[in-house]
Amino acid sequence: MNPTRCGRVKRLHAEFRGDEAVEIEMLEVMLRMGEISRSRIEADTRFVRLALKALHRAITEYCDQSGQRYPSYLVLMKYLDGETDVSQPESTRVVALQKSTTGSRDPG
Repeated sequence: MNPTRCGRVKRLHAEFRGDEAVEIEMLEVMLRMGEISRSRIEADTRFVRLALKALHRAITEYCDQSGQRYPSYLVLMKYLDGETDVSQPESTRVVALQKSTTGSRDPG
């Protein structure tokens, strides 16, 4: 898939300070981001694209091990930090959504 030909655009903004900022700069050097990117924005986009692939792989791995389909942010963070037992997945929360009559698309 060519990312420049997509119709939808999603912009992300994140600010890191201190140790996190230093860690990101070290990762960028290790990955030689400056060699494959012409601009800072392009380097950031490639860096985030790589991070998203790694996140997707981690989610798939967690789901395969736990049997849980959609892990929450907190559960996944604990898993990545090694603080959770995959054999004990979080309880599933069911949310009931009310039907809205104002947003209906039925013509009549």
